[in-house]
Amino acid sequence: MYSTSGYIPQQISQDRPARTRLTLSALVRVTGPDSERFLQGQLTCDVKSLTSDNWTAGACCNAKGRMVANFIIAQTPQGYLLRLPAEQADTLINHLKKYIVFFKSQIALAEDLCVIAEVPATATRADAHASQEPHLTLTHADGRREFWVTEEEATACLQGSQCSEADWISTEIRAGYVFVTQQTTEAWVPQYIGWHELGGISFSKGCYTGQEVVARLQYLGKAKKNLYLVDGNDDLPAVTAQVTADGRHVGDLAAVSGSIGLAVISSEERTLNATLAEQPVVLSRLFYTEKNQ
Repeated sequence: MYSTSGYIPQQISQDRPARTRLTLSALVRVTGPDSERFLQGQLTCDVKSLTSDNWTAGACCNAKGRMVANFIIAQTPQGYLLRLPAEQADTLINHLKKYIVFFKSQIALAEDLCVIAEVPATATRADAHASQEPHLTLTHADGRREFWVTEEEATACLQGSQCSEADWISTEIRAGYVFVTQQTTEAWVPQYIGWHELGGISFSKGCYTGQEVVARLQYLGKAKKNLYLVDGNDDLPAVTAQVTADGRHVGDLAAVSGSIGLAVISSEERTLNATLAEQPVVLSRLFYTEKNQ
């Protein structure tokens, strides 16, 4: 459904997919008869387009169009599940609770579920979709899969080849996925992290909180900032570290896993050589950044 780079870290060389439990991720559950209507008025994605066979990226913004949180969202028979960094779950829940009181809906952490991730042994291409096996399975376009499962199902899912959570995060980074954390909440509009390129924004669904700002940025043309892949020789610093070029601050680190990361960089920047915490790094355009040059 959505394009990704299809990159798989070279250190993973198993002949079959390897799996890991995502301890740094959490699932938020929204249920109740008004859930669709409630979420449709709060999220950047088109919730009405979700079925049991698909999923989408999405974000929740403040009135200024800055992301409070972003996530992967899927429909279930009971309502909706949103996967996002565990540290950001309470922030999203508390933000949405201010609006949910006007709807027959409930929102809470899905403490009975966890996320198992699968990294394929070699890069593949597939349709991104969701299915109900074993509980909820999400397939990415580069062959990665997520299983949103109970603890009992998690034990069965983890039998076989194993990888690390860092391996999964690396594949997400190579695919251009940035997730808002406590350090970056309300820092960026969705376009700054390429969320529109990954299907995370609908420009035809109608009004939602922050929609006017997000839509205006899109229709004015080029965003002031874009996402770039960052490659270093050593481990990169923490998120929000400043990227500099010729002594100028040109952007900020947005996601990191070992020596690779993603940075939100000024759209006016043309150099692909920069410095991050005194370490020389190379900035590479992502698959969707490249096509927009």
